[in-house]
Amino acid sequence: MGRAGEIKRPDLPAGRMRDLNVALHDLHREAGFPSAREIARAVGLGHSTVHNLFAQERLPPYEQCMAVAGCLALRALARHAMGGSQEQALDAISNRLHQLWHRAKAEGSVQQTRQPPHSAQQIVLHLNPRNPQVLRDLEDVLHLHHTIRSLCPNPAGQVSSDSGRLLYRLDMGHSEVILCIQTTGPVSLRALTADYARAVAVERASWSEEGFEGQRVRFLLDANATKATRKAGQRGKRVGLQAAEVIAWWERQASRAGLATVEVRSRPLGPVIARREARNPTFLQATRLEGLALITDPVALQKAVLSGIGRGRAYGLGLLCLRPADADVSPVRPAPRGLHHKCTRSSGEPR
Repeated sequence: MGRAGEIKRPDLPAGRMRDLNVALHDLHREAGFPSAREIARAVGLGHSTVHNLFAQERLPPYEQCMAVAGCLALRALARHAMGGSQEQALDAISNRLHQLWHRAKAEGSVQQTRQPPHSAQQIVLHLNPRNPQVLRDLEDVLHLHHTIRSLCPNPAGQVSSDSGRLLYRLDMGHSEVILCIQTTGPVSLRALTADYARAVAVERASWSEEGFEGQRVRFLLDANATKATRKAGQRGKRVGLQAAEVIAWWERQASRAGLATVEVRSRPLGPVIARREARNPTFLQATRLEGLALITDPVALQKAVLSGIGRGRAYGLGLLCLRPADADVSPVRPAPRGLHHKCTRSSGEPR
């Protein structure tokens, strides 16, 4: 069991980014493992931002990195006396983190130029609604999650634990049940019973980092749109959003994902239920968002498509599907009309 306040370090490959992350965790240990909330209060950041700075695999913003490093350095020096003056010690720590951050950034830039376009495998299964395993999976999304996990073994033959690279969505029409799975790893359908699916389609979807800025696309996303409540100045539990709040949530997410919304429709899908037989089952509010958008940042969009958007990704939410503007993005049928919102754009923006 880890120590109080300790933040789990991501398993990063050898390189400058790993060196920076190790240095931050070493500094965190020397400071006595202060919690993310303590650090956040000291530097004026959100506690989740501080936690992600230690726990995520991507390069943190420079200002945030150096602010947290300075805070930890002061705490570490208060606990352990170092040779020389405190000012010299702080300068030495700051200079080291400064160098590690810029080396990690330079290494990341080189890797990005050498990296081929990212791609993922998409498997579309037309499920057999009379199959007992299908009926069980449709009744409890946790069973469906385990079934999908069994299709994605790692090279050692074990079930993969990389949930960030495995996304799926369930479409239930009048006469069809379609399961769309997206993964960057290998897929083996041998784990399914013989009549689990009536038809299977496999395609390779890829996204280039160049050439798509300004392109119009149709999008479809089943999402768990939530916000954190606040009680006595502290972050409370998350609650589902309603109506126009969902549209505002999507526009924030779309902006981060490199999309400028032109038109969006929203409709509730009802609760997603996991652990139905447990004393306290899990209920997630699901909303379908679809419409038209303009690509503004192909690199950010590529990451969003491969990693998913929002919460509930293990329960069939978060898979962002894109199609050309003149194509139908829904594999079953157009969704019923719900809340409709059209975004006006200035004449100077590309159309």
